[in-house]
Amino acid sequence: MTSEKKSRFGRKYLLAIVVIGIIVIGVVLWQSIPLLVGPQKNTSQLNLPPMSLTLIALNGTQLVLNQTSIGRLPSFVSEGGLENSAGALQDNANYTGVTLSTLLALVGGMNSSCSLNVTASDGYNIVFTYDQVQGWNFTTYNPVTGAEESTTQPFTLVLAYYENGANLTSDIGPLRLVILGPQDLLTDGHLWIYEVSTLQIVPSVVDWTLVLDGPNPYNMTREYFEAGLSWHNATWVDTNNNVWFGMPLWYLVGFMEGPVGADRMQFNDTLANEGYTVNVINGQGTIQSFNSTYVANNDNIIVAEELNGAPLPAPYWPLRICGPGLTGQEMLVNVVEIQMTNVPGS
Repeated sequence: MTSEKKSRFGRKYLLAIVVIGIIVIGVVLWQSIPLLVGPQKNTSQLNLPPMSLTLIALNGTQLVLNQTSIGRLPSFVSEGGLENSAGALQDNANYTGVTLSTLLALVGGMNSSCSLNVTASDGYNIVFTYDQVQGWNFTTYNPVTGAEESTTQPFTLVLAYYENGANLTSDIGPLRLVILGPQDLLTDGHLWIYEVSTLQIVPSVVDWTLVLDGPNPYNMTREYFEAGLSWHNATWVDTNNNVWFGMPLWYLVGFMEGPVGADRMQFNDTLANEGYTVNVINGQGTIQSFNSTYVANNDNIIVAEELNGAPLPAPYWPLRICGPGLTGQEMLVNVVEIQMTNVPGS
């Protein structure tokens, strides 16, 4: 073979090698795209029902997600359950959904100066503190006995769309806030919000506890009180057009004088007619007393938590007794305890 032919052969051979190399590299890169951009989810396989979730940033910016956009977000799967107000253990299941941290990141996330207002389609809402959104500061219960049991590990707050691999039923979903935690511990049922429609980042709230000291005592947390406001509430506009919003006192009395169970807030009219004293006590130890017959079914004695749509400022915080017909002395501020005394039969 002449040198010229050898040269031509060499060039063709080199060109072939280059072409084959380009093809191989192209195939490798094509197959590597999912690794470079992250795992791809086949959203059609989720088969999610129609849903709408509104995310609201602290500055008011809004983002509305539907089932397609929610289905494309990274999913979280874990077990969890709750203990309801009657002490029953329920809804222990395997849940699939999107973590709140993933959702809130879409509108800039939240920091320690913020809280989160979670609202359902029927208006039920609870404000979670920053620490709670991070998975801390929940009362937790043993999944077998229901007794309180502490943990040193955080929970994960999730908007679930699956329960045990199936879509949530229409009376609960399509989205439900669930609290999935370590060691399968349970949390309070009133925090597991049905039919979630809105997540709104708001200025930080400060937690408090209202001591209810009666035949069936109870330490009521802020979020439990707020959950009750969705069904039992009253508003009073004072002479300066300030709007006070809260819960009528008689519901709280019914909560601690009634039997522990689903009907705990049912007021006992018979017992009230027999006569006892309701003491409202503030953080300084000042006591304002009301007769049970005056408190009974009286929506005009309000335990207010909000003033003009915002949490009470000092010196009213955390709660204030107010309402039409009450004297200035009766409108106690900084309320921390409600007590029943001289109860017949006790």
